[in-house]
Amino acid sequence: MNLRPRVSLCLGLGPSRRRGEAGFTFVEVAISLAIFAMLLASVFSIMVETSSFLRDNEDDVVVQAEGNRAFQRFADVLRKSGRVTAGGFSYPRVANGGAELEFKVLSDLDGNGFAYDGATGALEWDPSVYTLKTDGSGNLDVYNGGTRIYSLGRFIQNLRFETIAEDSALHLKEIRIAYEARKPTGKGFDLVQSVSASVHMRN
Repeated sequence: MNLRPRVSLCLGLGPSRRRGEAGFTFVEVAISLAIFAMLLASVFSIMVETSSFLRDNEDDVVVQAEGNRAFQRFADVLRKSGRVTAGGFSYPRVANGGAELEFKVLSDLDGNGFAYDGATGALEWDPSVYTLKTDGSGNLDVYNGGTRIYSLGRFIQNLRFETIAEDSALHLKEIRIAYEARKPTGKGFDLVQSVSASVHMRN
């Protein structure tokens, strides 16, 4: 009797995977998916952190730019101003506890092309009194009465003005301004650009 076929069947591998066959078992697939999920989570976390860092960096640049721009515009405006007494008040005049500055500007009232009277040489002053102040949203603007006429900057807080009336050490033509350009990040800290500088008026 030939037993060779029966022995061959008993020793066969049956339905299990034979050496050299392609494919993965369920356990191998599950492990691969778990590793892939962990890698994907790590990549996503890195992307979120990078995006947050770039956004904070961009906001920081904006705050610094706004802080510097506000001062440059402030200086441009005040260099056209000067000391003058009109209506019983001396200008520039600090008001509202130091948070506002009232001032007047030179103007060509007689149309001769210059801000002084051609006959007498007297300086000609615009009859309006202008005010520098911030609103509730942190915008620093120039007002004529109650009308906003010129924007100087955004995100401005803790604004303070000083003239020789507030600090006798200042020059007669000097106006000192101090403020913070401040923007919250929503992460428990603010981005801040502090400015403290002086401008000298033209007269």
